[in-house]
Amino acid sequence: PYDLQATHSQTLSKSKMNALVNEIQQNGITETVKYVEYNGKKYIVDGHHRITAAKRLGISEVPIEQVQLPYGGYNTIEDLLWFE
Repeated sequence: PYDLQATHSQTLSKSKMNALVNEIQQNGITETVKYVEYNGKKYIVDGHHRITAAKRLGISEVPIEQVQLPYGGYNTIEDLLWFE
């Protein structure tokens, strides 16, 4: 999870994040984290909270899946890079 770039800030409440951490601790990550690759970097388009939870748990590998734009609310590369 450490080579994936966030594309937005985290907004999950502390209690919901704790619940997600507990769920992942019990069941693992059951849904792949989706990303778009651009200029050699992998940008998360679905799974920010799962990545944060995995990092908290010290999980070094998560299931990932490369997707193409448009995906979800991301239509262009500029949508991924708004924070840079």
